[in-house]
Amino acid sequence: MAEFDAVVVGGGIQGLMVAWDIARRGGRPLLLERHALGSGASNASLGIIHGGLRYLQTLDVRRWYRSRREQLWFAHEFAAYTRSLSCVMPLYRGAFRSRTLFRTAFLLERTMARATGLAALEQQAHLVTPAEVAGNYPIPQAGLTGGAVWPELAVDDPLGLMRDIAGRIEQAGGVVREHEEVVALDLAKGAARGVVARGAHGEGRYAARAVILCVGAASRCTARRFDRDYPALSARTLAFNMLLDVPAVSGQAVAVSPVPGRGRSYFLRDQGGRLLAGTYYAALKADLGSNTPLTVPPTLVAAFLKDLCAAAPWLEGAAVLETWAGLLPDVDGGGKTLRAHDLVLSHGDHGGPRGLWTLLGTKLTTAHALAGEAVDRSLSNLPRERRQVHG
Repeated sequence: MAEFDAVVVGGGIQGLMVAWDIARRGGRPLLLERHALGSGASNASLGIIHGGLRYLQTLDVRRWYRSRREQLWFAHEFAAYTRSLSCVMPLYRGAFRSRTLFRTAFLLERTMARATGLAALEQQAHLVTPAEVAGNYPIPQAGLTGGAVWPELAVDDPLGLMRDIAGRIEQAGGVVREHEEVVALDLAKGAARGVVARGAHGEGRYAARAVILCVGAASRCTARRFDRDYPALSARTLAFNMLLDVPAVSGQAVAVSPVPGRGRSYFLRDQGGRLLAGTYYAALKADLGSNTPLTVPPTLVAAFLKDLCAAAPWLEGAAVLETWAGLLPDVDGGGKTLRAHDLVLSHGDHGGPRGLWTLLGTKLTTAHALAGEAVDRSLSNLPRERRQVHG
């Protein structure tokens, strides 16, 4: 029987980050993915690794720091797959998202960046005039007072990034296997001692000191299969982006709203010369389970298009080339409110198998940070990662 430090189940960005973290610390991970790497929500995102500016609106300094630190880490570690992306938020008279709000947020961010050593990306956040905002996209002009501009980090090829991580795992002595599904835990005296998996070449048994589930939307149904139901693992928020058959007229990402300056905003950004719009959220009535294909109902596509055309009238009649969809964790099982914080669940602490863990990440940005926390807890004998701040 092959032996590993941990079996990591799930080949999205979270599972890959966990396996890579273990391998970098000198451990030997086995990552198993029942489909192809990145076949879930990780490859369907808008592709923006954000630095947490939005969290300063609620003065959530801890979450801002975590996001900014991880954004800079991605920019340093994966320079070949990331680029600075200028984001523009049009500002309107009488709206909450005002010049005063952003001026205050930018000042606060600069102060905290200096205090923590977390310098911004290439471009500094700043305010621009109405003419500068309208020069890139034909946004509504009535009441426009200018715009807020700040840098984020874009990933144009998330699948390429994930395959790069898989290569690093194997270079460090780990093993990555696609199209191999975990069908059972190998239990001994109430502890997970490995897994039984089935693939194209039959069934295999793998021993490990920890089994770490990084299966995203399938977390709750997987927990029910291997242990018990955990409502905290709910993922009933459908999120999707649309690639439109419209040329991207700017290298920037611009935020648009059906009611200018108010309510829900959608970002429009370039993706291979076409316009990528996102993100639309909708609550699901029930868990889809682990095997149900994820499709976006035509009614939701129509609702998204209606919102987009109200926000950006020049998109009227635009054709949808593709929809990119995934399921995100919510807070109460209803799918209406997204989970704000990552989760590391030790099943053994709740009466389940010892050595079995479930990770539920909320953002691409913090996948690396969550992986480090999970490995610290599940494999305490491995050395801790030495974190460097790249400012």
